[in-house]
Amino acid sequence: MGASSCSSVRLLLPLLCLLGFCFAASHQKTDSCDGDLQVARLVPFDTDAFHCITLWKDEDFILRYKNTGTSQWSFVLSAPEKRSYVAVGFSGKGGMVGSSAMVGWSSGGKGVAKQYYLQGRSPEAVTPDDGRLTLVRNRTVAVSKSGRLYLAFELSTDRPQPYLIYSVGYEGSLPSSSDYTIQMHRDMGSRSFKFASASPSSAGSESGEEGFPAKRWHGLLSMMGWGVLLPMGMMVARYFRRQDPYWFYGHIAVQGLGFLIGIAAVVLGFRLNGDGLKNIVVHKVIGISILSMACLQVTAVLARPDKTSKVRRFWNWYHHNIGRVAILLAMANVFLGLTIAREVSAYIVSYGVFVAVWIMAVAAFEFKRYYEDDD
Repeated sequence: MGASSCSSVRLLLPLLCLLGFCFAASHQKTDSCDGDLQVARLVPFDTDAFHCITLWKDEDFILRYKNTGTSQWSFVLSAPEKRSYVAVGFSGKGGMVGSSAMVGWSSGGKGVAKQYYLQGRSPEAVTPDDGRLTLVRNRTVAVSKSGRLYLAFELSTDRPQPYLIYSVGYEGSLPSSSDYTIQMHRDMGSRSFKFASASPSSAGSESGEEGFPAKRWHGLLSMMGWGVLLPMGMMVARYFRRQDPYWFYGHIAVQGLGFLIGIAAVVLGFRLNGDGLKNIVVHKVIGISILSMACLQVTAVLARPDKTSKVRRFWNWYHHNIGRVAILLAMANVFLGLTIAREVSAYIVSYGVFVAVWIMAVAAFEFKRYYEDDD
C-alpha cells in the first residue's frame, strides 16, 4: 500500500466518525415511513404495525392507518408545522363538497383537532364540529413536536370512503378561536385509495417495507456490525499474528466493515421512535458509547507509535482494552435491543448461539496460547 493511499485512508476514517454523528443528529427531527411514529406515547391509541403512505409528497404529508378492530379504523397524519392547519378527509367520489374532514393545527403550543363538514366552497359553508365521520370518543388529538404536526383520530366505520382529500392552509392563517371558522386552503388534493384491512406484518405496507420494518433493519445492522464483525476482527488480531502481515490487513478489513455497518445502524436507530419503551434510554446510551469507543479506536490506529517506541506498550494496553470493552458492551446491547423490540425468540436464540460459539472459540485459542507460551 503506497504512502498516498495510507494518507487518504487516515483522513477518511475520522471523517466517517464525524459523518456518523452528524447524520444521527440530523435525522432526529424528520418523519417518514422508514421510521416509527415519533409521538407514539402521546397518541391515545396503540400505533404499532400501522400501514404507512406518503399521502402528499409536495407538502410532506405522511399518513399512517390501520383497521384496529371490528368497524374501527385508526389514523395518524403527519405534516410540517408551519403555523397553518392541515386536513385530511374522506369522500365518496373525490370531491370536497359534501365530504367530511379532520382538521388539526397548533396554537400557543396547544394542539387542536376538529371535524368539519364541507357543505360548500366558501369558509361560511365549512362548519366545525359537524360531519358524517363517527369519531371514537376520546381518541382524537393534535400534537406538535420537533417541527411537525401530528393529527390522530379513530373512526367507527366498516370501511372509510374510497377517496382521500387533503389540504393545507396559508402560513399564519389558523381557524379563529371564537367560532373556529376555517379560511380557504392554500392548496389541496385528492386521490382514490384502497384501504388494506390486514396489518403490515402479514400483508406488507404501502411504504414498501414488506414485513421488514426499519427497527428490524436497525437490529440486523447493529448485530452484524457491532455484535458479529467486531468480535471476529478481534480474534483475527489476537490469534493469527503468525500470519504476518496478513493478520493486520484482515483485522483492518473486518473491523472497518463492522465500523461502517455500525454507523449505518446508529443513523437508522436515531430515526426510530422509542417513546414509552422500557430501557430505551439505557440502550441509546450504550449504543452511543460503543460508537464513541469505535471512533477512539480508529483514532488510535492512525496515531499508533512505532513498535520500537517506549510508549508502544501503553498504546497496546489502551487499544486492546478499549476494544474488549466495546465488544462486551455491543453484545450486551444487541440482547437488550432484541428484548426492547420484543423480537421473536428465534433472533435471540440465533445470536445467543453465535455468542456461545465465539466464547468457546476464544477459550480454545487462549488455552492454546497458554500452552504454547509454556513451551
